Amino acid sequence: MSDTLLNVKNLKLQFDTEAGIVQALDGVTFDIKKNEAVGIVGESGCGKTITSHAILRIYPFNAKITSGEILYKGHDLLDFSEKQMRKVRGANIALTFQDPMSSLNPVFTIADQLIDVIQLHKKCSPEEAREIAIEQMKKVGISDPETRIDEYPHQFSGGMRQRIILARAFALEPDLLIADEPTTALDVTIQAQVLEIIKNLREQYGMSLMLITHDLGVVAEITERVHVFYGGNVVESGLTKEVFQSPKHPYTKALISSIPSLAQDRTELDVIPGNVPQLINPPTGCRFNPRCAYKQDKCEIDKPELQIYNTRKVACHFTNEIENGTIS
Repeated sequence: MSDTLLNVKNLKLQFDTEAGIVQALDGVTFDIKKNEAVGIVGESGCGKTITSHAILRIYPFNAKITSGEILYKGHDLLDFSEKQMRKVRGANIALTFQDPMSSLNPVFTIADQLIDVIQLHKKCSPEEAREIAIEQMKKVGISDPETRIDEYPHQFSGGMRQRIILARAFALEPDLLIADEPTTALDVTIQAQVLEIIKNLREQYGMSLMLITHDLGVVAEITERVHVFYGGNVVESGLTKEVFQSPKHPYTKALISSIPSLAQDRTELDVIPGNVPQLINPPTGCRFNPRCAYKQDKCEIDKPELQIYNTRKVACHFTNEIENGTIS
C-alpha cells in the first residue's frame, strides 16, 4: 500500500484577467507522504498559496485549472463534485489561512464558529461539539476556554486568534493540515509557541503537514522534506536537511545564501538580482533564467522538467555542470 497521502502532478492553473491570462501554476508536481511534515518555500508570488487553494478547489471565479491531477489517497480531487469536496474540506484536508482575523467572522462568537464546523463533520450534539471545542482550545494553550469560547474574535490577540484557527483545524483530526504562513504578523515569541503547537498536535494526531512559508528557518526546524517553488513551478524537492546543506538548483542556492548568519563576516547581505517574474508574460524556457548566474542559451528556450538527481529532484538543465564547476 502506498505511503503517499497527496500527489500533485503537472498542475496548471491560470487566471483570466482584463490584462490577459496569468499562468499562475505551470506544471507543479510534488507529493506529501502520510505522517510527514513538508515545507513549501519560495518568494511571494511564486504560487505557494494558490497551490493550496487549488488542492481544496477554493480558488477565485476567474481561476481555472487547465491540466494536471491532485491525487488524495489515490483519488483525483479534480473529479470530485462540490458536495464531495465539502466533505473533504476540513475533515480530511484542513487549511489555515494567512490572516487569522479574516479567517474568523467578527459577528459570531468563537463557540458559534467552532461548534458549527465540528457538527458539520462529526455526528454529535451541540453539547458534545462544545466539549470538543473547549478541549481543543485547551490543547492550543487558551486559558479558561469554558468562558472564552463565548467571546468574539476582537476580544483575542492575533496570537490567540491563530490558536483558535488551529483548534478548529485539529478538532476534526484531518489527514493533512495545510498551514499557510501560520506565523505571519506575530512576534518572535508567539511564533515559536504557535509552531510548537503545530508540531506537537501533528505528532499527537499522526497527521501530515504542508507548511507554506517564506521563513526558511521555520522550515528547517519542523519539516522533513521541502519543495522549493519559483514562478509557478517546483524547482527543487528533497530532504530538508540535504537541501539546506547542499542546494542544487540555482534559485535554491541564491535563496539560502540570502539568509543572514552570525557565523559569516560580511557587511552586506546577499540578494537575488532582479524581480519575481510577471506571470502574465513569463520568461520563456526556465522562468528563473533572467536572474540566474549560470544561465546558458538553452535556458531561454527550453523549460527544464523535474529530474531525479541523487536523493532529490531538480528542474535545471545544468545541475551536473554546475556541481562539477564546468559552468560558473
